[in-house]
Amino acid sequence: MVWILIVAVLAVAVGPLLWLLPSRRQRQLEKWRTSARQHGLVVEQASIEHADAPPEERVSAGGVPRPAQRQCIAYRLPLQPPLDAAPRWRLVKAEPGSPELPGWLLAVPPLPTAPADYWPRLRPLLDALPGGCIGVEAAPRAISWLGLETAEDDAIDTTVARVRDGLAAIGALHRELAKAP
Repeated sequence: MVWILIVAVLAVAVGPLLWLLPSRRQRQLEKWRTSARQHGLVVEQASIEHADAPPEERVSAGGVPRPAQRQCIAYRLPLQPPLDAAPRWRLVKAEPGSPELPGWLLAVPPLPTAPADYWPRLRPLLDALPGGCIGVEAAPRAISWLGLETAEDDAIDTTVARVRDGLAAIGALHRELAKAP
């Protein structure tokens, strides 16, 4: 009986300490974010328009319309030097998408004026972005990958490197757009 009492007291003392340990998912997210910082990306919480949201997410229980938003993470690649003349745009993955970019919908209309080959050249770069990408944003100071961090532990560094390379390629194309007359 004494042993049962000792085990119960230890369980009560040690149990709450075990709750403080990070879960497997929390450890995986920490690997994602550490790898992103090591690759030169800025990591932030973000929300993005949910273009394919069901009707119940677009209207409250009281019948009040509300914007459908998804919580995600933003990996931002700073542009050096900043492109102050560059347009801002945010694309969200959605079906059927826009005529210029099938599978992608412009969340901040209208589409900026761009050379005729800009949006067709952007399409393969967008489609190549890995890791649960649900949106891409271009601004004068950064190109951002918006998404859900999904990858196996052994593929995190590779996936983050591909995200960074994809953002760098989009940044180069964005730089061309900023220089266009």
